[in-house]
Amino acid sequence: MPAIHYNKQLLIAGIIFTLHNTEEAFGFRQFRFDENPLMHIPRNGEMTTAIVIITLLAWIAIGWIALQPQIKPKRFLLTTLVSVFLFNAFIPHILGAIYVGGYFPALVTAVILYLPYTYWMLPRLYNEFGDRRSFYITVGQGICIAIALTGFSQLAGYLIYRL
Repeated sequence: MPAIHYNKQLLIAGIIFTLHNTEEAFGFRQFRFDENPLMHIPRNGEMTTAIVIITLLAWIAIGWIALQPQIKPKRFLLTTLVSVFLFNAFIPHILGAIYVGGYFPALVTAVILYLPYTYWMLPRLYNEFGDRRSFYITVGQGICIAIALTGFSQLAGYLIYRL
């Protein structure tokens, strides 16, 4: 397996992420949820704001990391993004579609972009780590960071939309 060209793959991951988030923003504008007292469903403006914030944060990270001469930060960010793609494809998109019994915003790009890219990229990233434990820790850290940033962007979207 040839070595990973990290800057190129970070660019590809950023484009995939942006396409997915674009579908998500437009999808949430058209999508109507049933009222659910157990969870907060963001309004269209909140969701769009959150999506824009998280996309900008990802591009800032990609740009900054791409300028770094070391491979480790690039490997960490790419592994994080790919792990997030896999996690995010299933939760909320595929499970959301099953739950609502039809289309859930960003389901199409989750299935046709996230899953194939993850399937192709994860084994290559796995082989880039000398220590398998480090790979799994990086995947776990990446998912935790993504969950925290998503929560932050949702809160920011809520506050901006309400102000």
